[in-house]
Amino acid sequence: MKKLIAALLLLAPAAADAGNYKLMGKLDLFGGQYFFGGQSGAFNGYGVLDAQLARSYSPSAGFFASLRSVYTGFKQVNELAGGGTLFQQSLDNSLGFKLIRRYEGGYSLKPRAAVKNQLFRETKDEKWGEGLYDFMRYEAGVTLERKTRLGLGIPWTWQLSWDAYYTRYTRFKSLASQYGQELAAPNPGTRVLDTLTNQFSYATELDLPNFKKADFLFSLAMIDYQDQKVINSEGRYLSSKRSDYYQALNLGLSKRYNDIQALGGVRPVLGAGLSLANLISNQSHLDTDPAHLKFIRGFYDYTEVRLSPSAQFTFIGTGLITRFNYDFAVRGYTERLAQRGDGSYTSKKLAQYSSSFTAEAAYPLARSLDVKVQGTWAASRSNNRYEQVYRYNYDSSSYFAGMEWRF
Repeated sequence: MKKLIAALLLLAPAAADAGNYKLMGKLDLFGGQYFFGGQSGAFNGYGVLDAQLARSYSPSAGFFASLRSVYTGFKQVNELAGGGTLFQQSLDNSLGFKLIRRYEGGYSLKPRAAVKNQLFRETKDEKWGEGLYDFMRYEAGVTLERKTRLGLGIPWTWQLSWDAYYTRYTRFKSLASQYGQELAAPNPGTRVLDTLTNQFSYATELDLPNFKKADFLFSLAMIDYQDQKVINSEGRYLSSKRSDYYQALNLGLSKRYNDIQALGGVRPVLGAGLSLANLISNQSHLDTDPAHLKFIRGFYDYTEVRLSPSAQFTFIGTGLITRFNYDFAVRGYTERLAQRGDGSYTSKKLAQYSSSFTAEAAYPLARSLDVKVQGTWAASRSNNRYEQVYRYNYDSSSYFAGMEWRF
């Protein structure tokens, strides 16, 4: 990440003056502390680098490159392999390229390609690049966009997209595949987390009267596991591979209200989002522990509802911007059973409730430099008490302060 930042700092002046090229982006550097499960962590950092390089070939054609790097130095629970896995630190790097071709009638065609690398450290003494869940993702896709109007006065933009992702976990291999022949055990496959995904999506955005904005997104992802075999109730792995279908529907609405004539003027923007999602998988699960032998068909199937209200207040006189976001989600597994602390199964389906609250303030020190403070709180609750593999119940919070530079 340091090399990427240094390179951008060196190239920024030249790119900004290089004819039709335009470099823009931001760099966030924060320091702070996290709290997880009632324990406080050491002082650590959080950093985000976002950079975009654009070039216009003509009024109807252009090129767009993007670079993003995110370092997270505090504990977090990421959902991998069907449940929440706890990590100490993570580093996420991605590089993307997009061509833009505009046509008459407000149409645009945008083919793209990207690569993403994410590294995780599960323990403090684990070296970067040696994490079990480290992965590379290769992406390609194309978007058809149209900018038009609904009726006579409502700007309307819609997008129809197809994207393909190949995700490869560079170090994750099933132990059963490596020692199965020696132990005479069934072979589930070797790279059981590697996937090839095809995703189709439709997005639309409306700029409504009275400073209102509405957006809608529907996506369908077909996820094929390249080397994960389906298991049956007898503990045998079939020749067929695991396939998942993930559907998501997102609705959003925001409104900028009239300025409040106090404190030099305050401009409020309120918003709310509603998301519905479900996952359907042909993979089952066989718990082979003799103490609670159990076969569960459709082990990964779930339905989720998420509500996300937000508020932003801009203090016109000073330039101070405050943002508040709350997120609440309910996930219900349709077949997975909740377990007691000893691993025994109950008759109830597993349910998980998660919520988070973020408060942020940004104050301009100069034209392109802001000082920022941020505080977050998150919690997860579930009727599942068995957490030998995944985390279902936890509390976390953090506070950070730092600078944002826009270029």
